[in-house]
Amino acid sequence: MKTAFLYTDAYLDYDYGPTHPLRIIRLKLTYDLIKAYGLLNLPSVQFIPTIKAEEENLMAFHSEEYLNLLRQANEGFLLGDAYLYGLGPGDNPVFPGLYHWSLLVTGATLQAVDFVAERKGEIAFNIAGGLHHAMRSRASGFCYINDPVIGIMRLLSWGKRVAYIDIDAHHGDGVQKAFYETNQVLTI
Repeated sequence: MKTAFLYTDAYLDYDYGPTHPLRIIRLKLTYDLIKAYGLLNLPSVQFIPTIKAEEENLMAFHSEEYLNLLRQANEGFLLGDAYLYGLGPGDNPVFPGLYHWSLLVTGATLQAVDFVAERKGEIAFNIAGGLHHAMRSRASGFCYINDPVIGIMRLLSWGKRVAYIDIDAHHGDGVQKAFYETNQVLTI
């Protein structure tokens, strides 16, 4: 049984800001600890460097208008009525590279989905993923792009049914809302 571990130091190119509780450096610290314990050297573990998702992957769930706004905000500036889309001070600050950060996180999720769906292994761990609060046209709870929804949508496009079990302390409201009207996805 193979387990995939997805990671890249490129995560460290992005920062929510000095006062934001989501500290991306924690990903590197966790990776370093996992590596120090020799877990990545186990014969059952396959290290997979994260690659960015393609922009069309995001369109499987998010609106074009919202994605255009995120592309513009990628320069680190708040534009026009971005606050109507959940962007601004607080949970979802605008910072340089926020769109590219979201592409990386989503890319790792899609790589994990592909790894398991293509039967290369049974488990895949995206250390940066699970940003489950983003809505179709709104950032929420540190989440700009809902990578679990995009991963699930890939599985649905292949005719799969999905049981999504969210073990975060906060309700995965973006995932629940995305699939509330379908019997193809069970959210727990």
